Order: sequence, then C-alpha cells, then structure tokens
Amino acid sequence: MKNISTLLILGSFFCFGLLSSQVGINTNTPKTTLEISAKDKDNPLSNEGVIVPRVTSLNVTNAKDHGLLVFLDFEDPLTAVIERGFYWWNNTSSTWIPFFSMNKMTKDKTITYVSCKSTFDEGPLTSTSTNTRTLGFDINTLIANDTGNFSVNGAGELVVKKAGTYHVQGVISLHSVTNGVNAARDAYEGMVLVNGTEPVPNLRTAYGFPSGATVFDSNTAISGFVTLNVNDRIRFSINRYYRDAGFTDPATITPNSTLSNLTLRYMGSF
Repeated sequence: MKNISTLLILGSFFCFGLLSSQVGINTNTPKTTLEISAKDKDNPLSNEGVIVPRVTSLNVTNAKDHGLLVFLDFEDPLTAVIERGFYWWNNTSSTWIPFFSMNKMTKDKTITYVSCKSTFDEGPLTSTSTNTRTLGFDINTLIANDTGNFSVNGAGELVVKKAGTYHVQGVISLHSVTNGVNAARDAYEGMVLVNGTEPVPNLRTAYGFPSGATVFDSNTAISGFVTLNVNDRIRFSINRYYRDAGFTDPATITPNSTLSNLTLRYMGSF
C-alpha cells in the first residue's frame, strides 16, 4: 500500500508538471520552472533545503549530460587538486568544474605566521666565531588558519604539508652588543632554506651593522615566491660575509626572536 501511494503521488506530480510549465513546492505561484520555498523563511526547519547527489569520487569515464551537478564528499588533504564541494560536468572540456569548494573559502587564503627562536642553533655570532648560523622557529608562536597543514618540528623547522606555490614574507632581526667602544662594522646576508638548501630562485637579503654603536638592532626583509612539496621544511640561515678586521672589540650577535618571523601565504597549486 505504501508503494502504491508513493507511485500515485509521483504520478500526480509529473502529470501536473506536464500540464504546467512551472512547478512550485510550498508555493502556489512559482516564478521559475521549479521554485522551492521554505514554509517559514524566517524560521526554517532543519530539514528544509535541497540535497544533490553526494559522491566520494568523480566519474570521468562514462558519458554525462552537460551541467550535471554533484556534491563531492571527499578531499585529499595533501593536495589542492581534489577538494570537497560542488562540481558540475563540462562536456566541452570533459572535466568536472568546481562550482563551490568549501576548502577554497579558507585554505586558499591560508596565512601562516611563525616567530623565530631567540638563539641560533650554533650559538651566538661573536668576533671570533664562525660565520654561518641557522635560525629555527618557535613552535609556540605558530599561527595558521589551516593548522592541519603546518607544524614546527623538533629542529625548529616549519613543516609544510600542503603542496603548492607560496608567497614568502620574512623578517630577520639581529641584536648586536659590543663590549667596548669600537663596534664592528660587519655585513650579513639572510636566506630562506628549504630542506637545508636554497630554493631556485633563491630568497636572500643583505644588511649590516654600522660602526660607532655599542648596542644595535638590524632588521631586514625577505620576500618572494617558492614552490613547496608535501613535508618540505623551512628555516632561515645567516651568513656573515664581511668582517671588518679593523674593529676588534668583543661583540655578541643574537636574533631578536619576536621581530624575526616568517609569513607564508598559499597562492595555489600551479
């Protein structure tokens, strides 16, 4: 009896559709081919709405009608190629086109920020030390609106778990204290390292400490684009490429942790 009643209802609906060019649900005056209205638009029920077919994969082999709409209830967290959202079939290109992707509302606007540690991995730069230092990040300062794709490992490296192209904006700030009146006029370059080496093209900046000051802060910015793979690791490196031999008073150079930072903005997968 239940099946018969359902068939009668459906039959009546389709017969009405054949007699009328417009069909309305919860309205007697439809303005389009199909208009669905809430019973109370100011206080809608939890089950009022439309659900299109939900799938966990996109069929790319069988013939489909142009404009076919589905909701993909699946995403690959390691790539931006497949993301949860609405897709429609384009017969011209034989591809699924994302009509609306929930991830693209947030993850494509990913802004990840992290501050540096207060010490170099190899200790401070001094008048007699070696010239190369690495600078990692403080895990407690990591801020991201896509936290599942970014982390700071035990070595202080920022680990990126989402492949794509990123805009890099970094600041390296060094603090110099000279124990005397003859401050060193040294020059430095800062660079971004990916997995321990410089990316191509590289991201570098150069700066220095002028003579005459016993306490001095030197700030410089790094900006550019880098393409990253899943689980790539980022950190800073500082190289003292010029040491003024005429200034011999002992000096200690350390990073300004809160002023030294890195910001990554996800641009997309291309």
